[in-house]
Amino acid sequence: MSELSLQGFLAECEREQLHLAQSIQPFGCLIGGQSGDSRICFVSANVEEWTGHSADALLGHPFSNFLPDFPPKTELADVAATPDAWMQPTPEKRLYPKLLTGPSGDLDGLLSCNASNWLLELEASLPPTLEREAYRLVPHRLYRMPYTEHDWIAQCQYLADELRAVTGFERVMIYRFRPDGCGEVISESLADTLPPYLGLRYPASDIPQIARQLYLSNRHRQIPDVESTTVPILSHQGALADLSLADLRAVSPVHVQYLKNMGVTASLSFSIILSGQLWGLVACYNSTPSNLHLAVRERCAEMTQVFTLSIGGYQSTRRLLELSESDQDVADLIEALRLAHAGQAFIPEASMDRGEHLGPTLGRSLLSLVGAAGATLIEGNSIYSFGSAPERDAVREVYQWLCEQHEAPLFATDALSKHYEPAAAFVSRASGLLAVRIRQSEDSAASAFLWWRPEQPQCVHWAGDPRKSAMFDAQSNTLSPRSSFERWIETTSGHAEPWTDADLLRAKKFRSLVLRDLNASLLRA
Repeated sequence: MSELSLQGFLAECEREQLHLAQSIQPFGCLIGGQSGDSRICFVSANVEEWTGHSADALLGHPFSNFLPDFPPKTELADVAATPDAWMQPTPEKRLYPKLLTGPSGDLDGLLSCNASNWLLELEASLPPTLEREAYRLVPHRLYRMPYTEHDWIAQCQYLADELRAVTGFERVMIYRFRPDGCGEVISESLADTLPPYLGLRYPASDIPQIARQLYLSNRHRQIPDVESTTVPILSHQGALADLSLADLRAVSPVHVQYLKNMGVTASLSFSIILSGQLWGLVACYNSTPSNLHLAVRERCAEMTQVFTLSIGGYQSTRRLLELSESDQDVADLIEALRLAHAGQAFIPEASMDRGEHLGPTLGRSLLSLVGAAGATLIEGNSIYSFGSAPERDAVREVYQWLCEQHEAPLFATDALSKHYEPAAAFVSRASGLLAVRIRQSEDSAASAFLWWRPEQPQCVHWAGDPRKSAMFDAQSNTLSPRSSFERWIETTSGHAEPWTDADLLRAKKFRSLVLRDLNASLLRA
């Protein structure tokens, strides 16, 4: 398969209008209409099987003909004081247990409404024998805040184990999105017979952006059986249903094939949303069909939502620790700089390009601040280097490139040669660059601090070859998702150890304090 074909396949996945599928999965039925209008504009073709009301009896007629007392009076006060509040746009979904009784028993209702339309999805109610378990409170342990890395790992594992116990699925993974868009399995609970996926990465193309947007709008997504036949939506006068908020929304054929290629028959996902961003997913897989009742899915979603408190708490704790630890390191470096300036003026460029004459403390402080192997101080026309750094002329050219191409005062990369091709000449000693510019103007000397890290070949463990996101089926002459999920190891060169958020925080804090000292000096002048 050509690269062009692969790119075309991935582009097609991104263009797929998942929310306009106009069909649903068969584990429930759907009734809907336009926002602000109570007339029924569309129903799923199986509506009579579930409710006893034919599609013809519903389409084009007021919803009150179907359910005269909807919404329940006790709920109306919670939603709003106006009778039509239930069909006004809201990001919240509303669950109505045992809303009505159909030919096969009680049905739960799930109401959602966006700017386009309102939807009422109906599913079989939870049997009374399962209600006590389904409506149990979220385990208290999930509310504990992890303070150490050990606590964090244990918290992730607890959630994965607990969700596998509740759902009965064979594999439950906590899947975190990385800055480059790919996903990484950070925790896993699985049956003894299954191969582990822990630590594996999945390419960003496995979950297109349009699917990620839907995960932001929905707490959970269930696919009970990839072999099931979808149910079409019947519309009144050509109305088009927006299924962005529908739990029953039909599955993309591409994703169905993806799951089949994994050997998965049923899947269940829960969105992990932090500060309005999709931080990750809890992905549950089973080799046999599995249909969880809505109340059980909601309880699992509540557990996942509580888990986000652990993420936020752990990240805040780590940031506070990093701030506390960095304060002393930054203070030590500032003091070393003051001593170096007081001990002797920076000498002209022609004299030397090593900075040892400025005192050993300055070099140690510079390197330890961000864990670098080399550092360079640029003061006017003078360049001073410590540790393993590129030669003077190379440093000067890198600095000129930074000034010309990057306006921001801070620049960081673990692969400099990908941004600046001449850096390939010294990739072994300086693949990574963290640069902080203090000031640059016509009437003041340029001042900058550059930290360097050497090349460190990286091994990434993927679930299958990420270059093969699609495969060609010769019989059908079509493209489909990749079929291999075996561990595949990729070794990359030209990269250094990445700069962490703590490194960047220290660099920013250092720059702020240097600027403060410079301004104070100007006021004293």
